Amino acid sequence: MAHYAGILYIEDVEHGRWSPGEVETKLKNIATHDGLEVTIRTPQDPGSAGLADAATKTKLLAGYAVKVETITGDKATRAKPASAKAEAGNAKLLRGRWNETFLDEVCSFPNGQFDDQVDAFADALNEWRLGRPSRSTMSDG
Repeated sequence: MAHYAGILYIEDVEHGRWSPGEVETKLKNIATHDGLEVTIRTPQDPGSAGLADAATKTKLLAGYAVKVETITGDKATRAKPASAKAEAGNAKLLRGRWNETFLDEVCSFPNGQFDDQVDAFADALNEWRLGRPSRSTMSDG
C-alpha cells in the first residue's frame, strides 16, 4: 500500500485459506519481497491465543520492522474510515488477479461470508491515517 497526494493505492493482496505452516511461509516471502524498509503491521486478537500468534509472527519476522496492534472495537466500526476513503474516490487498486475477490468481499461487507481483506484494509488505512506509512499483513489461515 502506498499513498500519494491523499490517495491511497492498494498495490497487492495475498489472500487464501492456508495451514499455519503455509501462512508462515507466505509472511516470510512477502516480507522478503517488500524489503527491510517496509514496516509490517499485524493484528493481535484479544486473549492468550492472539498473544501467542503475534509472538510467533514477530519471531518469524525477526530483522524486519514488525508492529503488533491489539484489536479493539468491532470490525464494522474499524472499517468506517476505509469505507469513507473508498467512497470519496481516494482509494485505488493497482490492477491484479486479486482485484475481483477483494472487491467482492469489500462490497458485501458486513453481510458477506468473509471479511479478512476488509479488516486488513481498515487496519492499514488506520495506520496510514496516523502518519506511519506501512504495509499491513493479515493472515486468515
